Amino acid sequence: MREQIPQDERRRAGEAVTEQILKSRSYGAVRFLYCYVSYGSEVDTRSLIEESLRRGKRVAVPRVRGSHKMDFCFIRSLADLAPGYKGIPEPGPWCRKAPAPFEETLVIIPGIAFDREGDRIGYGGGFYDTWLKDRADGQSRSRCIKAAAAFSLQIADRIPSEPYDVKMDMIITEKELIVCSQDCREIR
Repeated sequence: MREQIPQDERRRAGEAVTEQILKSRSYGAVRFLYCYVSYGSEVDTRSLIEESLRRGKRVAVPRVRGSHKMDFCFIRSLADLAPGYKGIPEPGPWCRKAPAPFEETLVIIPGIAFDREGDRIGYGGGFYDTWLKDRADGQSRSRCIKAAAAFSLQIADRIPSEPYDVKMDMIITEKELIVCSQDCREIR
C-alpha cells in the first residue's frame, strides 16, 4: 500500500512526518538522533537528518555488520553515506561507531506496519529488535525513546508480536503522534 501512494503525496506526507518529529517534545529534549536512512517508499528521513545536524544534534545511522547485526555510526553530513546492505545508504568506514543509546537519544525506526500499542512489523531481518535488546539495561528495556516514522496507512488495528519484539514508545505519522508507552517522555 505504501508503494501505491503517488510520489507527490508521499513526499508531502513525509515532510509532515518530519515536521511532527521536529516539533515533538521528545525530539527537543534529546541531544542524539539515531535514525534510519530512508530507502524506497519509506518515510524520507534525509531532511530530518540534515535539519538535526544543522541544529547541532549528534546524528548516527545504521551500518549492517552481519546477520541480524548492525551498529549505528555518527555522520557529519549525508555525504558520509554510500550504498551498503541491499543498496541501503550506510555510513562509510571512516564514520565512528556511536555508543549505546541512552536517555538523551531518540531512535527513529522503520517498519512495514504498526499498531497503537507500539508493536511493529519490520522487514524480517530482526536488526532493530536485536540491536535494541543488545543495548537494553538490566530491565530488558532500552532507556532511549523509540519512535516509528510511518505513513498513516501503515497503522493497523493489531499487529501480532513475539516476546523478543521491541515495542515503540511512539509512532509519528503525517496526521498524528501516537504515544504507545506510559514511559514515553512525550507530553501531549
